[in-house]
Amino acid sequence: MAMRDATDKRTGELEVGGTRRRGRPSTGAAKSAAERQAAFRERHGLVAMTVYLPAELIEAVNQYMRFKDVTKTDVFSKLIRSQLLRKR
Repeated sequence: MAMRDATDKRTGELEVGGTRRRGRPSTGAAKSAAERQAAFRERHGLVAMTVYLPAELIEAVNQYMRFKDVTKTDVFSKLIRSQLLRKR
């Protein structure tokens, strides 16, 4: 069933029943959130480290982080570099 006028020579036929979906086509190579996070750590040379600290110390660190608007990684990296790894 043609949707155009029989005398119209310019308009093409409308494709009906196409399987194309809206939006950007998928490549099939999407990564999960865990894969993206692992790639980030690898690119930046980050390694996870678990440390157990007293609760009052954690609260003080959290207050410091909120005051300075920095992350835990920033706080502990700076602390280790400035206090433990400094030249004596």
